[in-house]
Amino acid sequence: MKIIDQVLQRKELQEYPPVLIDIGASGAIHDRWKTIAPYSICITFEPDTRKFDYIQQESKNYKKLYKFYCGAGSQDSEDCIFYLTHSPYCSSFLRPDTEKLQPYSFADKFIVEEETRYPVKSIRNVLEELHIHYVDGYKSDSQGWDLRIFSAMGDSLIRKVKVAEFEPGIMDAYEGEDKLHQVLSFMEHYPFFLSRLDIKGVSRISPQNLNLISDKNIFQKIIAASHKPVAGWGEMVYINTFEDETNLPAGNAGNIRDYLLDIVIAMLNGEYGLSLELSQKASTLFHDPIFKKLEDVSIRKIRNTIWNLRFLNEVKNPVWLAGRLICRKAEKLFHR
Repeated sequence: MKIIDQVLQRKELQEYPPVLIDIGASGAIHDRWKTIAPYSICITFEPDTRKFDYIQQESKNYKKLYKFYCGAGSQDSEDCIFYLTHSPYCSSFLRPDTEKLQPYSFADKFIVEEETRYPVKSIRNVLEELHIHYVDGYKSDSQGWDLRIFSAMGDSLIRKVKVAEFEPGIMDAYEGEDKLHQVLSFMEHYPFFLSRLDIKGVSRISPQNLNLISDKNIFQKIIAASHKPVAGWGEMVYINTFEDETNLPAGNAGNIRDYLLDIVIAMLNGEYGLSLELSQKASTLFHDPIFKKLEDVSIRKIRNTIWNLRFLNEVKNPVWLAGRLICRKAEKLFHR
């Protein structure tokens, strides 16, 4: 959207670019960050026993990219055990719970093949090292540490985060891991709402029984993919509602930047009701014409959502249909 580029090119966001924390990025740019990435500072964590520092590098994806060759944790440690598993995507600073994983089709992916040691740093200390004093976007897929890394940032940093994404477990995959219900409980104390929750999972059929059914690896994979999945983990997106900012004095220029960025992030996540609400609040606080433009765009986007045809789900609802029939009968009665 043209309006989003206009916002991101404003002086407030040029002087204080969006700061994004990406844990578990695997080298790929996050889909929901692609629009704001060229205007942003991104900090990633990549454990590597051969390197113990960080590099600042030019990136075609980001305005500035800092790659830290260590793990992200709740506190600094020079020597933390890391469990390298059969699948690199399951490797973690937490030991896999092999006994509780046994009934599931992907249990073999969590087999520990090697133990190594990596340094770990907290986000707070990394920010101090870089002389950065705020975080706007947080995304973590740390295989069990998502919440403890985020909570260790502290109250003042957390309240200024615009969007936070977690991927906590529901089933037992790691010993002592952060669970989805703990994230839900923690985030209730902050001005965020859960914009998205996608439940992911795997088949509850053990590798041994897959071998019993077929000795062909490809057929085992087809069976595992076809069998009913259970709730294994959740992909969560929280967006800041700025409820803490509703009593700001008019003209508080230090916060106009935060409103602008939160509105952009709401739009990029399809939360046009929130972007409309924030635009209206910001218009009252700052009297900047950009917020009227953002309000108009939000209204237009809300009107356009009708073309998604989501309302058809309600039309098919028997309760909705019964209500319509009652309304029609009432209209005939009262218009006689």
